[in-house]
Amino acid sequence: MNYFDLFPNVELPSFSDRRRSSFDYITIKNLFKRGRVRDDIFGNVIAFSKYLVLDGERPDSVAKKIYEDENLDWVVLLSNNIINVQDEWPMGQFDFQRYLDNKYSKDQLSEIHHYETNEIRNENGVLLLQGGLIVDADFTFKYSLDGTLQTVNSVKSISNLNYEIERNDAKRAINVLRKEYVSIIIDDMREIMTYTDSSQFINRKLKKGDNLRIAEPR
Repeated sequence: MNYFDLFPNVELPSFSDRRRSSFDYITIKNLFKRGRVRDDIFGNVIAFSKYLVLDGERPDSVAKKIYEDENLDWVVLLSNNIINVQDEWPMGQFDFQRYLDNKYSKDQLSEIHHYETNEIRNENGVLLLQGGLIVDADFTFKYSLDGTLQTVNSVKSISNLNYEIERNDAKRAINVLRKEYVSIIIDDMREIMTYTDSSQFINRKLKKGDNLRIAEPR
């Protein structure tokens, strides 16, 4: 089911040069409506499975693979609270390279973006310092070993290139709603995308108003 097929309509005054009077209205989709996965499902870990987005995969191709319906790409996006696909979905290799070319010069890619800690554990395997914490270049870590104070400069530099690679790859791990819950989400969306009785109410899928304020979510 296409996401925008679920949206209700709204009648607004026409501003077309071809309108015959100030009482002419046009019917458009109310895109101010917003749907979401209900809390009891979103908070249920067994309702989702982990999925690693492969290079070049899009929300519709993931939906095709998981649900056998590319039009359910909106289920994939809602399941991960993704609003801006361009910024929140992992880029394929071609788009990623174009992104790097637009943002950095060739020399800038090897420049240091920031410093991170290396993981440190004691002789018993107990974690003393978490890896991946952003720190200054001169950061040192002190700990006691057999009563002797140890000082370690345990940092590594992260280049602009590695930073962008890690940032893009972090977006690849997503949640996908299990197939048995999809019909519930569709039914919920049908209910969300309806109107309740009001002075502007025409029917559950249509209302009429004098300005764009009537298109705000109820």
